[in-house]
Amino acid sequence: MDLKRLKYFCKVVEQGSISQAARVLNMAQPPLSKRIQELEEELNAPLFVRNGNRLETTDAGYYLYRKVCEILRQVEDTARETTKISNRETQILRIGLTHLFQNYFKPLLLELHRRYPEVELNISVLDSSHLESHLNDSLIDIALIQKPRKTEGYDCLVFSPVPIVAVIAKKLLPEVPQSPFPYLELSQFPLVLLHRARDAGTYEILLDHFRKGGKEQRVIMQVTQPGVILDWLESGLEAATLLPASEVDARKLSHFHVVDVFPSPMVFFPALVKTSMAPYTQEVMDIIKEGFPFKLSKEIK
Repeated sequence: MDLKRLKYFCKVVEQGSISQAARVLNMAQPPLSKRIQELEEELNAPLFVRNGNRLETTDAGYYLYRKVCEILRQVEDTARETTKISNRETQILRIGLTHLFQNYFKPLLLELHRRYPEVELNISVLDSSHLESHLNDSLIDIALIQKPRKTEGYDCLVFSPVPIVAVIAKKLLPEVPQSPFPYLELSQFPLVLLHRARDAGTYEILLDHFRKGGKEQRVIMQVTQPGVILDWLESGLEAATLLPASEVDARKLSHFHVVDVFPSPMVFFPALVKTSMAPYTQEVMDIIKEGFPFKLSKEIK
């Protein structure tokens, strides 16, 4: 069915006569009558009956009118959205953010929004291993993740390592240590440790430090997200964990000590990663060149 004929048909229904519809459409009456006749012939169904001086729809005509109105609305909506997309000046930046460094990279993302409000940020928060796959599949432009162990095919801008802190239940360690807690002594506590969704990562490195020190450790849970670990610990799980300092706010942990450890293995390496073929995102790089990592400014807290 021709879209223009359907528009003419609707106008005749709404005006109740060929002559009135022709005036509204700013066209001659004979061509409009011809278009309606062609539509009836195409459908092999009468669409109007005359009632005095007024045309009224048959049952088939009324059904067609309701359906055509829906179609025309959809066509108009589609045309409007297509034009909107075509004329849209907003740049979309697809960013992958790891659970491991959500707090670490928060100032960067908030500053990016503050400086470039015209840039629409599409942020996917996932495990670092999944975000590496997203990069390879071109689902994101950049990833803010733990530095990949295998960097072939990637360009990596690696920031300073984030120190480790131990989070220890007060029931397991009643008194807060006055100095950094010996790393190997953490083996006396049940441990909840971070673990990548796929492949080896910081989990294996942390355990290796215990083994090299001749200590057996008891890992009771492996979790991919620091926030989940902290929530479960604060909910009453009597255990200890090792996390990047950027992700731990001691003020929110009433039942736990947050302490530095010694020696402190350097295992948490936040990085901006892209595929080797993709360009660096200028807006992000401008902020980094000016001194990221930095603390949140007052206006974006």
